[in-house]
Amino acid sequence: STAAPAMFPRVLRVCLATLAPVAPGVLAAKTPSLSVACAMTEPVIVVGGGLAGLCASIEAAKRGANVTIIDKEAQLGGNSAKASSGMNGANTEAQKASGIDDSVEKFMEDTLSSGDGLASPELVSTLAEQSAETHRWLQSLGLHLSDVVQLGGHSTKRTHRFPATAEGKPQPVGWTLVSGLRKVLETELKDLVTVRTKSSFKELLLEEGRVAGLRFVGEGGEEELRGTVVLTSGGYANDHADASLLEQHAPQLAKLPTTNGPFATGDIIKALVKQDVGVQTTLMDKVQIHPTGFIEVKQPNFHTKFLAPEALRGSGGILLCHGQRFANELGRRDYLTDQMFKHCKPLFDKEENPLAAAMLLTEEAVEKYGSGAMGFYKFKGLVQDVGTLELAAEAMGASPEVLRKTLEDYNEAAEKGVDEFGKKVFPVRFPSSAHLYVAFVTPTLHYCMGGLAINQRAEVLRDGEALPGLYGAGEVTGGVHGNNRLGGNSLLDCVVFG
Repeated sequence: STAAPAMFPRVLRVCLATLAPVAPGVLAAKTPSLSVACAMTEPVIVVGGGLAGLCASIEAAKRGANVTIIDKEAQLGGNSAKASSGMNGANTEAQKASGIDDSVEKFMEDTLSSGDGLASPELVSTLAEQSAETHRWLQSLGLHLSDVVQLGGHSTKRTHRFPATAEGKPQPVGWTLVSGLRKVLETELKDLVTVRTKSSFKELLLEEGRVAGLRFVGEGGEEELRGTVVLTSGGYANDHADASLLEQHAPQLAKLPTTNGPFATGDIIKALVKQDVGVQTTLMDKVQIHPTGFIEVKQPNFHTKFLAPEALRGSGGILLCHGQRFANELGRRDYLTDQMFKHCKPLFDKEENPLAAAMLLTEEAVEKYGSGAMGFYKFKGLVQDVGTLELAAEAMGASPEVLRKTLEDYNEAAEKGVDEFGKKVFPVRFPSSAHLYVAFVTPTLHYCMGGLAINQRAEVLRDGEALPGLYGAGEVTGGVHGNNRLGGNSLLDCVVFG
């Protein structure tokens, strides 16, 4: 039979299905390597050098393909390099080592629930089913995300992070992943992968109903490349140019600050629409607002914000307006954002400033998150080491008595196991003697759930069918996350589909 046993990874089963029939028992006797089962001879062109693009390039090159990465920036990495909360996975080795009970079914349920019925069940199934295998793949490349925390909207701890080094140096998850994968390309695969930076996509080459390559503009002018095309160019959450996708699809959000780099302008989607090749887009109006972008107090209206990662709240940080809590800090991102708009006021009550909540952390929460990373936030002036409760109240413009009562109520709820907002996970307590840290945060554009429509094989769709020769992965695509993306799912999306 040509059907591979269910125990084999899904990708391997798909590859084996293309082989000639083999005698029963052969597969059980010896599992062929993916590179043997899926050898590639056609060149591969990857547009975008973030996490999805790096993963696609490594896999294609390991199967023997000559790969060219084109990226409009001077360096690879994109928004992936800025990611800071972690990468999800269900039934991973790290979870099992920590005694965490999780399953693919629970992960799918959380992701579909967060998507409010708009996430594709087929894409979510692929995301969840391949999540543990994806972590093993990264580990085989020397990238072991062994620390596990719980983020908002998740029913258990499943967001994986890199631990600090033996010297106590933090390892930011996005930067560490991108750096590690770039190293693989630059060493093991250097003879198979060419990187063309400062190069912008122009249009696809189509021949006989399939994609045969692309045109791009590099430093030397316009060029053509022929081969299979993989689009991994990110989203449009910082698109304020002419024909802005934000203005077209989510005009009510266009003036909010963003965590995205200046490169997140949706160029590929706009180019394909202009070329009119018939590719489908989906959920283009679904742009996620992250509830906690850091406010730099000295320049509160600066448009681009550092993300205050969800892992800060997963480690015990709480949110306050004038010294009082107003929501479950581990609720969904859209829920928290809505509560902030309902309950919070502009920073320091000045109308020209952005809406703001105070984030309060104890020394224990800082240690859980990583004191090294916190040192960076302190250096940038994003987090204040205030010390006492009285100084924390002064920093956030609240009454010490109000703040003390808030923390007493929080500790009582933690002992009971649930609070008035339905919070059931309390990573730390806030004793009166706790050493405290304060930061200010504001709702910030963060991620585009919409983009190019794909199927479970990451093939880009045209009129409901795969357009041969064209693939997509990461934030340039839509349908995986629905109406609201769970924290930790974007990096996983990039690696699984990439």
